[in-house]
Amino acid sequence: MLELGKVYLPTWLSYDPETNLISLDLPEIHTPDYFKNVFYSLQLAFSGTRVTVMYYGEDDTYLSQVLYFEDWEIAGGDLESESFGKIQERALKALGNYIPDLNKEVFDLFNEE
Repeated sequence: MLELGKVYLPTWLSYDPETNLISLDLPEIHTPDYFKNVFYSLQLAFSGTRVTVMYYGEDDTYLSQVLYFEDWEIAGGDLESESFGKIQERALKALGNYIPDLNKEVFDLFNEE
C-alpha cells in the first residue's frame, strides 16, 4: 500500500478553448461559459510505484493533449524516489501557465512537509 498524503490538485478544471486558459472555478450551470468551456477531471494512474497525473475531459480529450504538452501526462514520478507532494507541485507549475489566477499560496502548502 502507498502512502500519498494530502492531495492538493484540483479534482475539476474548466478549460476555455477560446482563450486557452484554465479556471479552478466551474461556471454556473446554464451560463454561456458553462456551454463553451470543457470540464476536466483529475485522474491519477498508478503502475507499481510510479504515479501519473492527468486530466480527462468531458469531450474525451486529455488536457495535456489540448495544451500540446509533449506527453499525455501533466506530471509523473516514482514514489520511491520523491514525494507525491513534489509530483503535485510539478503538475501545478505545468498548469500554472494556463491559470491566470493561480495563487502563490498553493505552492506554500508543499513547503509544510
